[in-house]
Amino acid sequence: MKRDWDLIREVLVEVEALSFLERDQFGYELSYVEQSEDSKKAEHALLLWEGGFIAGIDAGSMDGPSLLSPKLTWEGHELLETIRSQAVWERIKTTAKSKGIELTLESVKILGKSALTWVLAN
Repeated sequence: MKRDWDLIREVLVEVEALSFLERDQFGYELSYVEQSEDSKKAEHALLLWEGGFIAGIDAGSMDGPSLLSPKLTWEGHELLETIRSQAVWERIKTTAKSKGIELTLESVKILGKSALTWVLAN
């Protein structure tokens, strides 16, 4: 699987939007059978969980990994604040592509600062 930063952003926004009660009814379950959009999103949610950006209950089984009751950690909130604005996010992606830079956590943070300055100036 190739890391998809648009899906990462989508998962962070989705998890942040969950209320306390909704969290208890929500989860990400990875399906090995089909590669649907939900399955791809679940893969990225699990990556965020493993990276410490999302907390939740590990409900994995023989059927596959599963994460219940997800919530953002401090680091997850920090990352989302960097990429929340659509204008900033588009500028980060455009700059990375034009400079031939791969999107990594560090490059997103650095480009986020630059993109924010550019958005504020224009």
